[in-house]
Amino acid sequence: MRICWLLLSFFFYTALNAQQGTLTGTVLDEKGAALESATAQLVSFIDSTQMLTTTSDKSGSFTIYNIPYGYYRLRLTYISLQTKTIDSIYFREERSDFNLPDLVLKPKVQNDLDEIIIYAEKPLIQSKEGNITFNAGESALSQGSNASDLLTQVPLVTKDPNGKVLVRGKEPRILIDDKPVELNLQQLQDLLESLPGSSIEKIEVLTNPPPQYANEQGGVINITTKKGTVGKSGRLSIFGGTRGEYGANGSFSYRKNKLAININAGFAGNEFNGYGYSFRQNTYKDSTNFFNTNNEYKNQNIRPNFRANIDYEITKSHLLNFVVLYNQNSYDNLNETVFRNINRFDQLYRLSERSINSKGDSYNPNFSVTYTYKTKVPGEVFRLFTNVNYSNSKSDRLFYQQFFNPDYTFNGNDTTQLQINNNISKGYNIRFSYDRPLFDKKTSVSFGGYYIHSFSDINVDALYKRKGDGALLPLDVLSNYFLFHQNITNLRGSVRQHFGNSFSATAGLSMEQTGIYFDLLKAGKDTSNKYWTVLPFANLNKTWQNNTNLTMSYRRTIRRPGINELNPTRDFSDPYNIRAGNPSLLASPAHNFDLVLGKSKGSFYANIGVGYNVVEDIYTPIRELLPNSNVTETIWQNISGRKEYEMSTWSGYTFSRKLRMNASASYTFNQYSDFDKKNRKYRDGGSLTSNLNAVFTLKDLYSATGSFTYNRFANPQGTVRSSVSMNLALQAKMLRKKLTLTLNMIDPLFRQKNHVFTYGSNFVLENFSSTQTKNYRLSIGYSFTKSAKKPTPKTKAAIQKVIKS
Repeated sequence: MRICWLLLSFFFYTALNAQQGTLTGTVLDEKGAALESATAQLVSFIDSTQMLTTTSDKSGSFTIYNIPYGYYRLRLTYISLQTKTIDSIYFREERSDFNLPDLVLKPKVQNDLDEIIIYAEKPLIQSKEGNITFNAGESALSQGSNASDLLTQVPLVTKDPNGKVLVRGKEPRILIDDKPVELNLQQLQDLLESLPGSSIEKIEVLTNPPPQYANEQGGVINITTKKGTVGKSGRLSIFGGTRGEYGANGSFSYRKNKLAININAGFAGNEFNGYGYSFRQNTYKDSTNFFNTNNEYKNQNIRPNFRANIDYEITKSHLLNFVVLYNQNSYDNLNETVFRNINRFDQLYRLSERSINSKGDSYNPNFSVTYTYKTKVPGEVFRLFTNVNYSNSKSDRLFYQQFFNPDYTFNGNDTTQLQINNNISKGYNIRFSYDRPLFDKKTSVSFGGYYIHSFSDINVDALYKRKGDGALLPLDVLSNYFLFHQNITNLRGSVRQHFGNSFSATAGLSMEQTGIYFDLLKAGKDTSNKYWTVLPFANLNKTWQNNTNLTMSYRRTIRRPGINELNPTRDFSDPYNIRAGNPSLLASPAHNFDLVLGKSKGSFYANIGVGYNVVEDIYTPIRELLPNSNVTETIWQNISGRKEYEMSTWSGYTFSRKLRMNASASYTFNQYSDFDKKNRKYRDGGSLTSNLNAVFTLKDLYSATGSFTYNRFANPQGTVRSSVSMNLALQAKMLRKKLTLTLNMIDPLFRQKNHVFTYGSNFVLENFSSTQTKNYRLSIGYSFTKSAKKPTPKTKAAIQKVIKS
């Protein structure tokens, strides 16, 4: 740690002595080809005679150095092309380096005015019409982290205790570069945890999504990756943390004319240590007893990853995109638990220890192709998306349990069991969409549909060690073999009407057929189900001149159980709480009503949303104490339904160009039926998620970012409470911003803790767990980008001669 602080102190000192600015950019024509020898002229607002001039190289890149602080206007010129002016670029102590995106010069048309653009800097978080954009490229937290970490820094986004991503308490659709990710929960977690944060440009949260995703209950999260600049560029980074974290990432990008290639590859290793306990009181007709546990665990994993993205422009109208993804998770987990049975007289009468060693690997390749056709009619677009995915997960779980007398002397009894899992999942999906504005340009239509097929082959073999000869024999009760198929077909259509420039209405309908089929090979039977669902949606949007926006929406959504909820295999990792899925689960439809009011003015934005949901056939894990036993069983079950009342807010304020803050909070109150509360002892309760972000920029090369979150989740049988999590980052840049050093301080003050309270009809359970998340991570990254050469005195003189003429 001392070395980390010394290094950062040195680089910060170097940064604090920077006194002049630098401007870089790339000039292209309309076809995306680099423009060599385009003139870039930077003129001071205060003194128009104070100007700096250069030309672009063969890759279209230019760089202007030694820019005194102040406001400037950038003027780009090229023979036979229209002049472009970018106004109000402000060089100052806290922002002295600007890298402008691709600057496109259009063909010159007679009597056409020069194009003038007012430059606006990207804040960390933007909000418009209820949607949120988190500019990850502006955050020091992105260095050394992954997509899963970054998502928890975005307003309204959180993860539940099982690691599932939620937006305002509901599960969203995840997109990467506008393409849907069709993976199960575990595959999605592996993907997000293997995607480097440094490769992400921005994360968008669409609480009011476009028609093709209008029926997603949690809206849409779109992760946009960095595309690189014209020519060749690359980046290498390494990171390590005090918690046992380590990894490296590399990226390469190439762009020229109609072809763009982006490749990312790397690996990350992690180690988590933790402990926990539980207290359970069992109530019977004539007595009570207690069951207590204490446990410790150590989880280690390494995650290699690879992603290649290729864009090819056949013509201006025909575009192709190819994406290849691969991620892997190799893990080695050890859990040790002590079980204590205590009678009503508070006397220990049964004692045992159980260790579980789980080792496994999962391999997840993924391939997709997207074809886009743009007609000459502005806004008319046809897209065809295809995807193929595959996953192979293998694991061995070794269970060893010893039994003791109350005085902790070994009583001679022990058991050894082995569970071997070999699961294969694969699938494919096809999507199409067609959008077209009608002739009045105030009306637009959108049509589309998709077909998704997924297949799982689950193979679980269980063995036990026989006393005497030590032979491993089959254990049928813990073994399972089945095949699972799911097919989803969807067709949709919608109309959007603009009434003037400030009011619009959208209405549409989706028709969806879901078919599932289970072949329970072990049981020698099969089961299937097929059903249609009608999913209407509509919204009204009004914007006033004072930048106030109001959105009202209705949509019917459906939540389908996945393989994790349907899998009937009995999880015996805890012999006193047996878990299993339920292949008979029904999908859960819901009616969602939302109203969002937002306002932005200068350095401030604020949004408040209220919602009301009627959810039917909810499926959730229900824990019950088995009769005449101290064993509980947790099975996924459908319950009658509930009503949800929501309130959420997300706001941001720029105190100065050095300090910006953003905050969000969401509260959902769940109300169950009188029948469920009386007969199943369910409890009404509220879930709270909150997030606070702050960015402080002392100088252009020195910044600090902080994020703080607090979550509390309710379930039908109780609540889950979690402590505050923190992520603080200090970042320094040097060598013309090619070298980046970042120090992340994750949960520096306390460990992550979770408290779970569960209330059943004949038991009360308290669970506590704590994970060693405290971590100091140092990340070092170096960008390989070609800087434009400074023009020679002879070239400068020629440029000035052309300008004056």
